[in-house]
This record gives sequence, structure tokens and C-alpha cells, in this order.
Amino acid sequence: MIELVMNKYSFWIIPENDFYTELEEVIAKYSAEYKAPVFTPHITIHNPVASDDKAVVRKVQEAAQKLSPFEIQVGPVEFSTTYFQSVFVRMKTSAELLTAHMTLKESLGVTNDFVFMPHMSLVYGNFSMQVRAQIAREIKILIKSFQAKKITIARADSSDPKDWGIVAEVKLGAKTATT
Repeated sequence: MIELVMNKYSFWIIPENDFYTELEEVIAKYSAEYKAPVFTPHITIHNPVASDDKAVVRKVQEAAQKLSPFEIQVGPVEFSTTYFQSVFVRMKTSAELLTAHMTLKESLGVTNDFVFMPHMSLVYGNFSMQVRAQIAREIKILIKSFQAKKITIARADSSDPKDWGIVAEVKLGAKTATT
């Protein structure tokens, strides 16, 4: 009998080009300054689900076929009480962004009430609210919009970003994935 291996997957929109570079530099600077984890800049478009590589890629392809590339507007830098949203840049909600989330949720067969708050984390950590507020005040994001062109599937079996790995990328509007 073949044993099916279930892994945990997260679903991201990763910016490209200059915006990726800008965010990567911010993450690197504050990770070094505050001894925080380094991670790939991304919007988590859907919370993690358990599956296997082939099934999850197939489900994301199903969702991506129904979507087209779209623009995401960048909002203010903010902070929260949670580790993974210690300091983040909020993304402005749009019909296209919420449709992408809902289409992926439907394709994955998820029925939970996950609250989707579009953002890109800039600093992970358990810092005081004063430190989080200071970091948020210091960060100035120059680029104000970017194109969402693909959904990235990341293996997220661990809560440590150094253990995360990209499984595949599926272009919006495409029928196949690249690995």
C-alpha cells in the first residue's frame, strides 16, 4: 500500500522586480537590527492547508485558470500584536484581490472562516508594542502598487521561515505550474 504524505502548504503572491527588492532590503535591515527571521516578501493569499504536492498544485492550477493578473495597491505600514504580523505593510482591498482569495479557497475546498487581511509582513517577532510602533514609523515604502501575476505554493510544515520552501508557481490565467 502506498502511504500518502501530507504536508502543510501556504499560498503566496510574491511581488517582482523593484518592489521585491525594496521589501527584501527592508526585511534584511530590520532582521539584522532586531535579530528577527529573514523571509521571502509575500502576501499570504490563503492560510496553510494540509495536502500532498500533486493535489495542491492541481487545486491551485484550477483556481489560477479562473483568474487574470491584477494590480495590488500598497497601503500604510502598520503593526499588530502577533508574531507573524509584528510589522507589516497593508495591501488595499480590491475586488480582484478578494476574488483571488475566494477562488483559491473554493478550489482548495476550505470551509473555515479564515479572516483574510491582505498584508505583507516586514518584521516577524515578539517585540514590545513600543518597538513595533517605532519600526513601523521608520519604514517608508516607496512603491505604491505592483502586479500580481502568479500564486506561489510554499511548503510550510514548520513555523520557522528558514524551513519554508517553494514547491511551485502557477501563473494567473495559466493551466500549468512551474517548479
